[in-house]
Amino acid sequence: EVAGMERCRRQYVSMMDEGKSLEEITLKMLDELGHTVQPARYVPNVEAIQWTVSQLQSASPPQELDMEWFSVGDAEATQLAEVLRTNATVTTIKLRYNEIRDEGAKALASCLASHPSVQHVYLGNNIIGSDGADALARAIAENGRIRKLDLRYNNMGPTLPPSFTKLSCLQSLDIRANRLLSLPSGLGELTNLQDLVIERNHDLMPRNLLSLSTTPELLEGLRRQESESAH
Repeated sequence: EVAGMERCRRQYVSMMDEGKSLEEITLKMLDELGHTVQPARYVPNVEAIQWTVSQLQSASPPQELDMEWFSVGDAEATQLAEVLRTNATVTTIKLRYNEIRDEGAKALASCLASHPSVQHVYLGNNIIGSDGADALARAIAENGRIRKLDLRYNNMGPTLPPSFTKLSCLQSLDIRANRLLSLPSGLGELTNLQDLVIERNHDLMPRNLLSLSTTPELLEGLRRQESESAH
């Protein structure tokens, strides 16, 4: 990890010498660090995970799956997805503050696509990138019953996958504090969306969007962005 940080430092100096823009340097460093820095606290809470899985498989499974702060990684998320395939009671999945990356997000997406009861998905404060987020968005669009998706404090960027524009079922979408530079204008067409949170993304996110304080204003700003780009 130390060697990776030193490689990033040398690359930063080299790009400065080449006259690269601050935007180019920042995006390159974020990509490099994402592949270099490994989670320091990743020690799965095996007993807690096993107990939660046993509850899901019991005769009276819970409606809320709460595994926040369990240090759930990709392997554990994949195991959980397999258990959820045979579940029909969970309405809320809480997996915030874990170590889930793209592989784990894709595994969860594979079961969410057809899950009959899940309505709220909390995956904030993980390490999910654009590939994992894209898989989740496609699955939720296919499902059509999920109302809330929380992906705050993850690793999406620099653009939000276009699949998010198909989430007509969502009422709430939280994508704050990722590394997004822009949003697809098609988000403005999600008329069921009542709560869209985009703050604390990259400094280069258009300020005309960040300055809009309410979700209706933000959706209108995105529609206006699409109209202006068409002309």
